[in-house]
Amino acid sequence: MKKDEITRVRLLSLAVLMALSLFILLVLVGNNEFGHIISKMNNNSLNISENQNSVYNLYYYTGFNVIYQLFFSLTVLFTAVSLTGILLRIGNTGIIASVAAILNMMTGILLLMARILESSSSMHAWIDSFYIDGVVKGQIETAQLMDKIPVLYILLVILGILELMMVKSSGIRHIKMFSKNKQTNAVVFLMPALVIYVWEGFIRRNILSEIIKNGDSQRTTVNEYLTGYYIGNKIFFNWSWMIMLLIATILCIIIQSGIIKGLSGRAGMLAGIGIPALVTIMPSVIYAFNPPALFGYITLDISLCDMTDNAFYMYLVTFCVCMTAAYILIYLVISGLLDMRKLAGIFVINVVISVILMIIVSGKSSLAIQYMPWIVADCASVILAFICVAVKPVNKKMAELCGAPKKV
Repeated sequence: MKKDEITRVRLLSLAVLMALSLFILLVLVGNNEFGHIISKMNNNSLNISENQNSVYNLYYYTGFNVIYQLFFSLTVLFTAVSLTGILLRIGNTGIIASVAAILNMMTGILLLMARILESSSSMHAWIDSFYIDGVVKGQIETAQLMDKIPVLYILLVILGILELMMVKSSGIRHIKMFSKNKQTNAVVFLMPALVIYVWEGFIRRNILSEIIKNGDSQRTTVNEYLTGYYIGNKIFFNWSWMIMLLIATILCIIIQSGIIKGLSGRAGMLAGIGIPALVTIMPSVIYAFNPPALFGYITLDISLCDMTDNAFYMYLVTFCVCMTAAYILIYLVISGLLDMRKLAGIFVINVVISVILMIIVSGKSSLAIQYMPWIVADCASVILAFICVAVKPVNKKMAELCGAPKKV
């Protein structure tokens, strides 16, 4: 077998390994590995004793869930972009593949640790101390709620190791078509989704959670109803935001690669932004007209029901606006209309606006108002992005999008 054929086989093997990891994460494990346990504990639907269905065990899985959401989202993003990069021969795919392999391994180790430490009251007490004070280790009765035989977790670790070995043996980082492709860059392609998720889908959401916890008890209760009953139990809405950002990213990469003929200019922009936006907005509209019943099922307090309904509708609006704004930024960067330096500046402005407005409205009792800063900051980011594109000295792509005729 010739050297080129051996390299091709190894690259194909790496792509298969990445596809397997992606399948395990998205289909078999999912982003709600801990979320399902938390939801069942809140609804008292687990066949465990009252002592085991305690706040101590609840916070143990909640703590791991926060970390897992970050690892899951980053791993899915890097793995999917690596797979796409190998198939489409995108530049710098080797770097992304190396990071993806490490993340797959670390995600598997994290899940294994959570499973092994389920019976450790010391670990429960340590994690619980981040949520409540005065935790007594002797009062904790642990429960085994994760898979008894963690085959998938171990498989993720093994796949991560094999992927690292295959990245090295294939020499993907030194192959000319992957390392010196100036027209495409996998690092640039995944950066918008990475930045948007880390800030909007992780840090900003956790800042809001802390603000709500430090507020009045009524607002905290409404937030628990919203996140646990309205959103947490509903498919699509309890997905990681990264899944939708990933769909938009892969779609824009495919459009940029030119595989689908006719998807350029306005058609490409409409497809790259419109398709993921439609997938986001349609379920939100349907769910808004068919909300779950709260009164008589969870509480008999009418005022709490009204506040939760208001927060629910505002959450859906915020979700649609923020995700659509993210799709626009992703398309602008991947299509080459917006460079990374300007994206970084827009990101900093978004952080400043979000934090200032969140502090200003933090004293308001209504949970619905707490989401307004997100809408304002993300709309401002889109406006700034279009201004940056418009003032670019010579932008042939933007001219084409606006309908200017091509020069012959």
